Parts: sequence; C-alpha cells; structure tokens
Amino acid sequence: MYTVRVYLNRQEGTMWWAEDDLGFAGGADRLSDLIEKIHDWAECEWLLDDFAVRLVNV
Repeated sequence: MYTVRVYLNRQEGTMWWAEDDLGFAGGADRLSDLIEKIHDWAECEWLLDDFAVRLVNV
C-alpha cells in the first residue's frame, strides 16, 4: 500500500507537511490543500488504487 505521512507543523512555516518513501514531499497551510496535492501526485504516479494518508502525531 502507498502511504503518505502527514504532520502538523507546530513551529514556524507551513502548517501541514507530508512525505512518503517514493519521493513525495509537500506542504500547505490548509490540510485540505495538502490532501489535494497528495491526491494529484498519487494520480500522476498511478497509485490511487492502493493509496492511504496517515496522520502522524509527533
């Protein structure tokens, strides 16, 4: 399964950021915008059939 890890940034800068093990890295100030970026990337990489987003609590 393709999983993107999403984190809340509690410091300065972008509020939300995400990474995975396939090369995706991105951020946005709104979670919905970040999810849209992740979805678009997964679609371009043909990964939507086996796709998950995981919120990581740090």
